[in-house]
Amino acid sequence: MLVGALMARPVEAQPRVGVSISFQTFYDALSPYGEWIDYPEYGYTWRPRVGANFRPYATNGYWIYTNDYEWMWYSDYEWGWAPFHYGRWFYDPFYGWLWVPGYDWAPAWVVWRGGGDYFGWAPLRPGISISIGIGTYNPPYDYWTFAPSRYMTSRYISRYYYSYRNNVTIINRTTIIHYHGNRGGRGGHYISGPRRTDVERYTGRIRPLSVRNSDRPGRASLSRNAVSVYRPTVERSSKATYAPRTVQRYDRSAIAPSQARNDGNNSRNTNRSELSRDRNVRVNTPPRREDAIQNRGAVGNNDIRSNNNRRITDNASRTRENNIGRTEQMQRQRVEHEQRAREARQRSEQERQARISEMRQRNEAAQQQQRAAEARQRSVQQQQQQRQAEAQRRAREVQAQRQSAPRVESRLQSRSFESRSSSSAPSRSAARSERSSRSDRRSR
Repeated sequence: MLVGALMARPVEAQPRVGVSISFQTFYDALSPYGEWIDYPEYGYTWRPRVGANFRPYATNGYWIYTNDYEWMWYSDYEWGWAPFHYGRWFYDPFYGWLWVPGYDWAPAWVVWRGGGDYFGWAPLRPGISISIGIGTYNPPYDYWTFAPSRYMTSRYISRYYYSYRNNVTIINRTTIIHYHGNRGGRGGHYISGPRRTDVERYTGRIRPLSVRNSDRPGRASLSRNAVSVYRPTVERSSKATYAPRTVQRYDRSAIAPSQARNDGNNSRNTNRSELSRDRNVRVNTPPRREDAIQNRGAVGNNDIRSNNNRRITDNASRTRENNIGRTEQMQRQRVEHEQRAREARQRSEQERQARISEMRQRNEAAQQQQRAAEARQRSVQQQQQQRQAEAQRRAREVQAQRQSAPRVESRLQSRSFESRSSSSAPSRSAARSERSSRSDRRSR
């Protein structure tokens, strides 16, 4: 698997101005929460005092998306400000997970995989340099943590991790994510993780947070729009100048040959049952004297007792793995059932909303039709009223004409009689004059 760079986006971490610490700060601040061990390959390493199931970048934390650095691991541990943002983690078969201090700050020192319905990440081991276009790294298969893509932004993502027994199958179905970030001018490159748009296809819209500086070490403070992180600059002085106040000596003789692991970058030769047994028995728990005695006895002449103990341990480990597998399967089934139930409720709600919308549209259409019919009826009534008014007007005119006709006729007749009377009056007076003259002539 190649950790290269198809796309690089330089981003400056901008450590708090004027605040600087040394490795002694790491030694003193983390001592109350774990033990410092003088490891042969890496010097002083720190083992947290946590439960047997602890895994870095998986336990008691979750991923948040920021404007400046994209994906950042948010830890609920009080000491999480240091081991998850400085230095590197690696796994020891006897001591469990150990942390090596480092100088550069990053949102998370992990490598990413993605594909299908999976997103996964694994801690970077000490000595692995991630730079632009350069770098190869092959994390052991049980370094990886995988989760369903839809829970990438959930603060309860740890409830949905896939079983580590499925890692080989999931690794074959996913590919390395190559997107890089850059802490600044001192070569502190980191892998920024999946692109925001790729994750939003499964989770919906992501609201980024801004990163602010905190004044004191401790758990990061998360608000509505920002996260406050303690991220001082680490002085690049000689490591030999500083040392923990209490150191345990790494005892290789306490590790049985069957528990030995190849810590190289390219492969891990331990078989799956041995890994499961080491993980459940030895993860981040203090070495026990009786275990060392038993392991030394296994190297000696007590082979029968060692074989019996190994078979008992293997059987217990297999039983425990089966129980864990059944529990995880039941949990996944419950999650899938809840998801299907939520989807069914969403579909039902969408259908109900669609029916309500359709009924509303139908009601609006019916109301529009009713209003149109009422408008047409009012128009018809107005036209009828206009026609009736016109008919009544015409009837009144006809009646008025009929009533005025006799008066006009009588006036005409009167005028005709008067004209005839005035024309006949001169003839009568002439006749009377003629009769008068005749009578006078007779008398004479």
